[in-house]
Amino acid sequence: MKTVLVTGATGRLGPHIVGALLAKDVRVRALTRDPGRAAVVLPGQADVVAGDLADPQALRAALTGISDLVLLTPHGPDMYDVQARLIDLAADVDVRVVKVSGTSSGIRPDGPDACRQHWLAEEYLRASGLPFAIVRPNAFMQTLLAGVAASVRQRGVVVNPLGSAGISIVDCADVGAATAEVICDRRHDGSTAVLTGPAAPTYREIVEEVETVTGRAVSVVDVTPQQAGEGARANGMSDWEAGHLAEMLAMFSTGASEYVTTDVQALTGRPPASARDWIRRHADLFTQPAPALAATGATSATSEEGS
Repeated sequence: MKTVLVTGATGRLGPHIVGALLAKDVRVRALTRDPGRAAVVLPGQADVVAGDLADPQALRAALTGISDLVLLTPHGPDMYDVQARLIDLAADVDVRVVKVSGTSSGIRPDGPDACRQHWLAEEYLRASGLPFAIVRPNAFMQTLLAGVAASVRQRGVVVNPLGSAGISIVDCADVGAATAEVICDRRHDGSTAVLTGPAAPTYREIVEEVETVTGRAVSVVDVTPQQAGEGARANGMSDWEAGHLAEMLAMFSTGASEYVTTDVQALTGRPPASARDWIRRHADLFTQPAPALAATGATSATSEEGS
């Protein structure tokens, strides 16, 4: 039986990958800095291992006896360095790596910094000689739509930093299921799966659906990506994170992430959830005080991860 190590297991996406693997009777070892949080957001069948991505000794211990590593780490100015170290450690024990990347249109040597780092890590992984596969989810519904929900609930207003551009946001549950399929089937070795929702709604289309579901009028305020980044910085976001947010929104505003693929359906055998599906399923988030959203909420506008 496979034993899979998942880093970033308690972020927005990690619990969905862990749950999908457990549903396939795969043993899962979940690496986290916060076992208390893991006890809340992960299924009890997961083997939770306390460890920090900066601790090579803990990482070597976590990698012992596993067949596959799900490479999922927080975005930040040192993301590539962290992922390269993990790839090196995986190579020491000959472990297959399934890397979770980011928005496909930005993963290039001249892309936004986080995407550029993803590109570097992908290239490093390809050169490692390890068996590998890559999944590239577009921005998460659990990020963008949860942020919209909080704004609607608190102020009845949605800030639109993308103008008339759409974005093919994807449900983390679909990303988790598709990633589990890639992990469990070695026929996907060497492949890159680009994961999106079934359409690329604009902010105004999202607001129209919110109004239909809640019966509440919602105002839309247009801002520039730079203004959104400055606002995030003023609200306490780090300089790097606020700059990253502005970079990603600037790219999204050009329509660069309107692409739609069929990879989720090809991998899982079912169509991905739409923004409408997510809004209707989580209608209470738009009207009621939100609980601590372990795997269903976030505050930034890109597919960030945490551990």
